[in-house]
Amino acid sequence: MAQGVTETTRVSSVVNVPGTGQSVQGVAYCPVGYTVTGGGAQTGLTDSGIIAGSEPTTAGQGWSAWGRASAAQTMTVWAICLRMSS
Repeated sequence: MAQGVTETTRVSSVVNVPGTGQSVQGVAYCPVGYTVTGGGAQTGLTDSGIIAGSEPTTAGQGWSAWGRASAAQTMTVWAICLRMSS
């Protein structure tokens, strides 16, 4: 029997970014049994916050992003996850 995608889901995590310019990390983890296929991040105030980096977690269980800002705000990190049939 061939493998195929049985289900996809989008998960997210919100972290607080202080307005100090200090970089903070946020991670959105896929549910158990799912594999990350993509992701991203966005700051709450685009004129004062930046995403410094964004990539899959080392073990492929979610998506990680780093952000910093000159004004306190939030950063939302999301992951697109799929489950394969066996």
